[in-house]
Amino acid sequence: MHPEILSEARSLVLERINSIINAKSKVSDSMLYTSTAESKMIRSSLLISASKKNTSLSKSSAINLATSIELLHSYSLIHDDLPSMDNDNLRRGKDSNHIKYGEAIAILSGDALQTLAFELVANDDDLGSDLKVSAISLLTDACGYKGMVLGQELDITSNSMQVDEEFIKKMHYLKTGKLIEISLVLGFLGYKRFFEYKDLIYKLGKSIGVGFQIVDDYLDEFGDQNEIGKPIGSDLKNKKINILSILNEEECLELISENHIESLEIAKKIFDKENDKDIFKIIDYIYQRKM
Repeated sequence: MHPEILSEARSLVLERINSIINAKSKVSDSMLYTSTAESKMIRSSLLISASKKNTSLSKSSAINLATSIELLHSYSLIHDDLPSMDNDNLRRGKDSNHIKYGEAIAILSGDALQTLAFELVANDDDLGSDLKVSAISLLTDACGYKGMVLGQELDITSNSMQVDEEFIKKMHYLKTGKLIEISLVLGFLGYKRFFEYKDLIYKLGKSIGVGFQIVDDYLDEFGDQNEIGKPIGSDLKNKKINILSILNEEECLELISENHIESLEIAKKIFDKENDKDIFKIIDYIYQRKM
């Protein structure tokens, strides 16, 4: 069962997306097709939940930052599914973007979603210039050639002869974890006590991010296609490395459990279990989800 905060975040983000993207061309249609498709909105949920502890960030700015994160995530999915990358024909329970619109439009819409994410932050009326620069710097670091793009490179160029658990966790952190980590960090943008909690916030974001991808790897092998909305066994089909390249099912479940406990223990040092329940519900959902 989805925590209510996921539905709340989805509603707020979809409203913002539909207000800024007008379906006037194939590219804009393609942008909306992926960015408004059925999704968990975990990244935006983390950001919005964390922002409720941060009186220095307006609700409108939190929604803009959450929307920016989801636009970047959608762009990455469009490009990830391309024939030259993972070559997946199904995403979020329907045809991948390039199947629906063709490869050229899919590439252009991914590019457009990426630039729109930064435009949204730059045009935020409630954020000061220093916070805008900080937010854009965090996002570009998470998504650029030292972040998500490098993770993608490792993903498509590695082989089973050269990997171990440390390598896979590094790849997971770069490919998936950094954007999840920054989602949490951006919820604390401008927070007066940020430097007091900075190390713990980053540590929690990384723990959740890596844990999320380990669960994804498990579901890619043992999940239900109808539940997760994408083909099962795509990593195996594409001869790609994931955590099950080196661990069996039982070992993988044990690692998921260990990461779950680790994430909760770090969260308790930042958040209050009674007043910040949403964060703990999101963490539990990430590790216990079946989709």
